[in-house]
Amino acid sequence: MTRVQSRRVRGLGSGVVLFLLLLGTARAQQPSVPSLLTLDEAIALALQGSTRIGIRTEQLEAARKANTNAWFELGPDLQLNASKSALTRTDFDVQVDRVAPIDSVFDQVEESGSRQGQVRSSIRLFDGLANYSRISAAKHDVRAGEHGLEYSRALVEESVVAAYYNLLRAQLLRGVAADGERVAREQLQRTQALYDLGSAARSDVLKSQVQLGNTRLTLVRAMNSERQGKLDLEHAMNLDTSVPFAIDTTVVETQIELPDYESERTHGLVHRNDLLALRELELSSSRRVRVARGPLFPSLDFSYSVSLSDADTEFQFGAQRNRTRAWSLFANWNIWDRYQVYSNIGQARASARIAEYDRRQAELDTAREIRTYVNNIEEAAERLTVSRENVVRSQEDLRLAQEKFRVGAGTILDTITAESDLTLTKANEVTAIVDYLIGRANLARATGKPISSR
Repeated sequence: MTRVQSRRVRGLGSGVVLFLLLLGTARAQQPSVPSLLTLDEAIALALQGSTRIGIRTEQLEAARKANTNAWFELGPDLQLNASKSALTRTDFDVQVDRVAPIDSVFDQVEESGSRQGQVRSSIRLFDGLANYSRISAAKHDVRAGEHGLEYSRALVEESVVAAYYNLLRAQLLRGVAADGERVAREQLQRTQALYDLGSAARSDVLKSQVQLGNTRLTLVRAMNSERQGKLDLEHAMNLDTSVPFAIDTTVVETQIELPDYESERTHGLVHRNDLLALRELELSSSRRVRVARGPLFPSLDFSYSVSLSDADTEFQFGAQRNRTRAWSLFANWNIWDRYQVYSNIGQARASARIAEYDRRQAELDTAREIRTYVNNIEEAAERLTVSRENVVRSQEDLRLAQEKFRVGAGTILDTITAESDLTLTKANEVTAIVDYLIGRANLARATGKPISSR
């Protein structure tokens, strides 16, 4: 092996090692997923790495910083100034009369310097109470940010619950499709046996084969839906790589409870976090109207300063070193500012009205949303009751159809129809129970109730 080839091999090996290290680091940063993933664990994983919650958290932190800044606006400021200067002055051809009778001319050079330091502080004593209104507005902004963060958490939980239950739906429908394929295969075997004995026609065998093919197609689609559901759940949990896990299927064994619209609506209007955030923003906007009115009143400022100076010069007037202390009380009233204050007040009032309209519209949307979810839950509960009854009827109908076909009293079409009806009724039962679970989670988010514990 030549030296160039040896270097290439070493470089390739280093690249592979670096890639494996980066891959190991990425896997180490990936949150661990339990083999049996419960709904609460899925929600915890989603909340842990949610970018939506991260954005809301930073917005809340910015609001808190603005609130702190509003409080500091009440206090004085403090300025420190220091300076040092040096001056060299040259006067050319200076005529000087000496004792000697001969006059002389020369250049005169003068050097001087100074050092100065100053401490200055000022505070606004009165500004039309604008600062206090600004503090109140910032406080309501912080509360709005807190409620917004909680509502973002509820949205993340809702998306995880929907993905979790949709994966459960896909798994259950895959099981239904597998049962249908098994029943169709068994029927084909019975039909083939009867055909071999001369008790069934060739067309009956062909129909059974077609039915088996259709059930296989349904099973293929169900398996793909399950894979897609798992992918959607991983995305909802902020997982960038696929990991093996199973979900809890016992959640379908739940007690059906029908909600009351009026009580749910009342609870939602009082406890829903996005409505609480909008109410806080409405209060904040009303406080900013007071802030805009502040310049209508005179302002009063107080300042105090202490300065020290040290000068070195041949032409000194007064002491070389001195200290100066000064204070001032300054009042200002801007009588006319080309309508700027009134324009700002008008804009603040418009913003306050917009905040009020946003809150009122959100309350109307909330009532409609709760009504929709209550209707969906009631519909899912009714469909579930009917579907369970139909499953029992379809099972009995299939048993009778198979028995009639075996003794020659029925046709293969009756059996195929009974098989299809049983598969359909089981799928309807699964869809109804999952729709009920998702509707219940949607209603919990819409009314401001906890989702994971329901």
